[in-house]
Amino acid sequence: MIKVREALVGPDIVADSEVLQDHSVLVRDGRIEAIVPLRQVPTDYSKRELGQGILTAGLVDIHTHGAGGRGFNEGDAGGHRQALEAYLAAGVTSLLPTMSAAPIEDLVASLEVVDSIRSSAGLPRIEGAHLEGPYFSDAQRGAQDPRTLRMPDDGSVEQLLDHARVIRMMSLAPELPGAVRLTERLVSLDIVAAAGHTDGRDEDLFACQRAGLSHVIHVFSGQSTTVREGPWRRPGMLEATLASDLLTVEMIGDGKHLPPTLMKLAMRCLPDRLCLVSDSTPGAGLPDGSRYGMGDNEYLVEDGVGVTTDRTAFAGSTTLISQMLPIVSQLGVGLTDLIAMATSIPAHAARLSEVGRIAPGYHADFALFDEALSLRSVALAGRW
Repeated sequence: MIKVREALVGPDIVADSEVLQDHSVLVRDGRIEAIVPLRQVPTDYSKRELGQGILTAGLVDIHTHGAGGRGFNEGDAGGHRQALEAYLAAGVTSLLPTMSAAPIEDLVASLEVVDSIRSSAGLPRIEGAHLEGPYFSDAQRGAQDPRTLRMPDDGSVEQLLDHARVIRMMSLAPELPGAVRLTERLVSLDIVAAAGHTDGRDEDLFACQRAGLSHVIHVFSGQSTTVREGPWRRPGMLEATLASDLLTVEMIGDGKHLPPTLMKLAMRCLPDRLCLVSDSTPGAGLPDGSRYGMGDNEYLVEDGVGVTTDRTAFAGSTTLISQMLPIVSQLGVGLTDLIAMATSIPAHAARLSEVGRIAPGYHADFALFDEALSLRSVALAGRW
């Protein structure tokens, strides 16, 4: 076996809370061996000159439904591969293929496809899938198909949990009957339990947190807010999320789902625990006017975002994570914090190991940007 030793030189290196200049990342056999000053690069390492720019860990997307016209609800290996190739070209080296609510048998079919291809060479790393539903509130369903929504206590989850080894995360509405018990089951199976598309109150979230729920999907989207009962104000899921001390939380940073004020509020309330997700759809990369499907439903790309055909709700984004970085950077966030939102924080939220950081022992997955945060190239396991 040929041993590959390479020193990456040229760009600034984003390593956790530091931006290192005049340093090199040493890569050995697909892993990061060290970060050293240029003068300390070993003589037996070949140098790969990357030029000026910004080198980050490969991007991590834990909530994404598809790209390039294909999606993960299709249950088709060719479609999955096409979407995954589009992610890798956009700098995403680790992701959770995400399925929206669908008939249970269709979700099972999609899980089986994910399982069959997740170790394929030349595709992003897949620890498992994210099931976004079907245990959601009808009142906060957004673009989720109302015909496919279920209750956590109706027995249907057993068919899904027969494939627990393929599931990394499941989102559910904490107020539904059986939600606490389902949370306990997920945690016992090492599946991340997340709250989403929920019309509950803060106490519903707290009850599932006590059972082990640790994550909240797309803040401000599909979340109840404060209501009044007589003179009393009862906080909703949004306020409980923003006030939390431990939860990791997602934000769709496409500049469409949330205006700058709301994105700034989320970043201020959730430092070190807010991660960017694309929530992208098969419409990602398609021009305005294009139509795309998820399950049995058809949606529209309009003004750079996915919408339902009646234009009453967003239907996921059409923007991938690397394209979100320049948008979010305009909100005053520092470079290291911005990159963490797309690398180490989502990796932590989904409990992904050895990805999301430029650090010794981690996979040599990288994204290279220019100074304007436009993606230049990507590496997976040291292969550019």
